[in-house]
Amino acid sequence: MKKYTFILLAMAVFMAVFASACGGAQAAPTAAPAPTQVPPAAPPVEQPTQQVVQPTTAPAFAPTCANTTASCAAPQVVDTVANETYCVEKVPYINILIDEGVTWEVLSPDKLTCNDTGTIVDAKHVLTCHGTELWTSELKLTNNACAASTTLVTGTGQCPDGYGYDATQVCCAPVNASVGGSTTIKVNMGGCPDSVTP
Repeated sequence: MKKYTFILLAMAVFMAVFASACGGAQAAPTAAPAPTQVPPAAPPVEQPTQQVVQPTTAPAFAPTCANTTASCAAPQVVDTVANETYCVEKVPYINILIDEGVTWEVLSPDKLTCNDTGTIVDAKHVLTCHGTELWTSELKLTNNACAASTTLVTGTGQCPDGYGYDATQVCCAPVNASVGGSTTIKVNMGGCPDSVTP
């Protein structure tokens, strides 16, 4: 019986030790980890906004008439000089060179008369004028190539701004071409020696 008591006592001790080791003892507290420093967040970088530009398609216009600017330019003629006057039977004359297709209008026909002599010098027609000596008259010269500009139609959408549609040539020409197609010069007539001025 002693032996039986001893085994029971040993088991009781063993159980007591086991119970104290498992349930009675508290686990040693673990140290909390040191806080790590987090750098402050940088402000968000704003991306520049890009506007998407839709490609614009230019309207399709009719072609520009060939040599419109050059062909419809005002005649390049300057005022005459009185000392270029020459006299025929005591009547003062002066010559003016004009391009092909240029017409003229004497603005004071009682003082000046002009005629195309049919002579060509340096690819220009010779316009001979005679009139009252020691008098200044005006002569309007017009480029006939500009006459076509009167047939131009605007607002059709076939030509850009400032141009009109020429249905005959199927092209666009400047609508202001006729404005610049003429010029007025002063014909300064000199005197003839030994002649009597009226």
